[in-house]
Parts: sequence; structure tokens; C-alpha cells
Amino acid sequence: MLSKKLQRGCCLFSAMILMLVGLSAGVAQAARTTAKQPSATITSKAKPLCPSSSCKIPLPGQVKKGIRIGFANGGVGFAFLNEQQRMFTRLAQRYGWKAFVLNNNASGPTAVTNMNQFVEDKVQYVIEFQIDGTVNPVLHAKAAAAHITLITEGIPGPGEYFTSDDDHATGVAAGIKLGDYAKANWNCQPDLVLLAASTPTGAASTERVGGDIAGVLSVCPNIPSSDFVQWQVSNDTATGVAAASDALVADPTAKKILVGGLNDLGVTQAITAAEQLGRASELYAWGGDGSDLGAETDAHYAGSIQFFLEAGLLPAWTIALELAAHDNVKKGFTPTNPTLIAATCPMSEAVAATIPGLQQRGTKELAEYPKKTAAQLFCPAS
Repeated sequence: MLSKKLQRGCCLFSAMILMLVGLSAGVAQAARTTAKQPSATITSKAKPLCPSSSCKIPLPGQVKKGIRIGFANGGVGFAFLNEQQRMFTRLAQRYGWKAFVLNNNASGPTAVTNMNQFVEDKVQYVIEFQIDGTVNPVLHAKAAAAHITLITEGIPGPGEYFTSDDDHATGVAAGIKLGDYAKANWNCQPDLVLLAASTPTGAASTERVGGDIAGVLSVCPNIPSSDFVQWQVSNDTATGVAAASDALVADPTAKKILVGGLNDLGVTQAITAAEQLGRASELYAWGGDGSDLGAETDAHYAGSIQFFLEAGLLPAWTIALELAAHDNVKKGFTPTNPTLIAATCPMSEAVAATIPGLQQRGTKELAEYPKKTAAQLFCPAS
């Protein structure tokens, strides 16, 4: 029997998978982790949207009107994607630009077809949000041949302008929450630190899960490396829960269990597995991407990293604005060196229940752009 949270959240989890490079079916395998302690630095939630050296985001009237810009949305039917598309069209109206919107429908071949259409439409910029990294070189080549500037969300491609969160820093922030709990309740002696990972997700998983480990160790530096276990999260709920169950069964005496990792999908699968095995009485979990924040959740889910998914378009739009203003914008096309980092913050379930819902946040974020970021508007005070 799946937890109520997992049943209710399936669609939002799928949406998050789009955001996080697209998880393929996971492998039911757990791996012991060599727990090293890289620097546990966290990106400031107040970091401004500054992709250029000038750090002056143009206002309406400060850039040329009539610019043709495309948005290749990741899919349809999910609230955060709908909100990004609404922001795109409203910003185009605000700045007097001509907007072209297509739906990649979570498909690499469709993204290629859509790029062909953008070429025919003679757009000058494309904000690209799609999940199949294998087609990024094709998209880049087509855009470059047509002199289209490509700005990507979620998955970087060669020679593009890329916007993302700081995966390592978000992992560190979640890991510190886990470490704080272990220190306060277990004298920094958890029996198991269970971390959801995804090999197909590549660097995003490596950086975020590595950040989790660094964050935990920054609070509790003496936890043995053998107590950190990674397992493969899956887009298929049954497969993911089974993989988490295997990891728990492999450590049958563990009672004091910390759960974290790449995303809330994996954290929820691990919680469900522990509940099914009768092993959740002392479990404490902190999510990785905020996709369950604000919902009625399992009592073991204490909070997550708030990504403000509805505002994911805004950094990409900022890059387009500054390019149109001929500012000196750097190209950054790796997860560890993006053009622009979107701010995030750790948020408890209690705090998440007090802030506006996704659509209401989107309206406020759009009204305050570019003066304030979503994190500046809604993250709790440090």
C-alpha cells in the first residue's frame, strides 16, 4: 500500500523528473558511498539575477521592441510548466517582443522538430526546456546555423547559455538539515543515511547527493562512510520503492535512519519502503527539490529545498534581456558553471504551508520582476 503522499504526488513527481533531466527506470541496487567532505558552501538565497558584468537587468523601454523569441516548453498539464509559459507570454507583452511557444512534450525528437519551426519563424532567441540531453548538440547546431541564440533550462548543451540551480549547494542545505536532526536526537550517531540517486541524471545527481553527504558531515563529521548508502530512484513507483526496500533489507538492524537525495520522488519512495517494512519509527527525511512542499505529507517528511519551479523561466528571460541590451553575458553550459544560478532555500513543511500556492507565487514573482527573485520574496529569514 503506497502512502497517501506518494499516491497523490505522482503527477508532480513526473513534472519534477522533467525538471531534473528525466529519470529513466531505476536499477534496484544500493551502493555504499565513500563519504568525503567537500566544502559545505551554500549559495545565498538573496543572490541577484546577474548573468552579466554590468548586473543591470533592462526594464521595458530599455531594450529594442519587436524581438522574436521562442519558448520550447518541457510539456503540458503540469502547473509549474503552465506558469512558466504564462510568465513567458506576459513578459513578451511587457517588453514588446513577439512570442513563439511550442511544446517539446518530453521528447527529444519533438524538440528537434520544434527547433526547425523556430528556424522557420526566424526567432532571434530560444529558451529551451527539454529532457533528452542526447539531442542538445543537434539543437545547438540548428540554432547556430540560423544565428539563433539558445538559452537552456534544466539540461546544458554545448556552447549555450545555461541556467540552473546550484546542485551541490542545494544538496549541502538538505544535508545540514539531516545532520542537525541527527545531532539533536541521536548524538550524531544515525544507523543509516539513505540517499536517493539517479545515474541517468548524471552530474545533477552526483553534485546534489554529494552535497547531501557534505552537509551531513559538516554537522556530524564522524559518521562512518559505510553508513552512507545510495540507491537508484525510479520514475516507476514500484521499481523505486523496491530499490529502496533492497537497500533497507541489506542493513536489517538500522533503526535511526536519515533519508535524503536527489529529489522528493526518491525520498518519498524510501519513506514508503520503510513504512512497508515496519522500519520507519525513527526515520527522518528531508527532500531534495521541493516538489512535495505545502502538500499534506507523511509525518516523516520534515521539509525540502524550495526550488520555486514556477519561476524557472525568469533567469533564462533575464539572459535574453541582457543579451538584447548587448551586455557582456558569459556562456556557461555545465551544471557546475552555468551562466546564471537560480536561488533556492531549505523550507520546512510548516513554513511551506504559510506561503502562497504556486500560481499565486507566480503572479507575485512576475509583478516584482526584475526587482526581486522568488527566493527573496518567499524564503524564510535566515
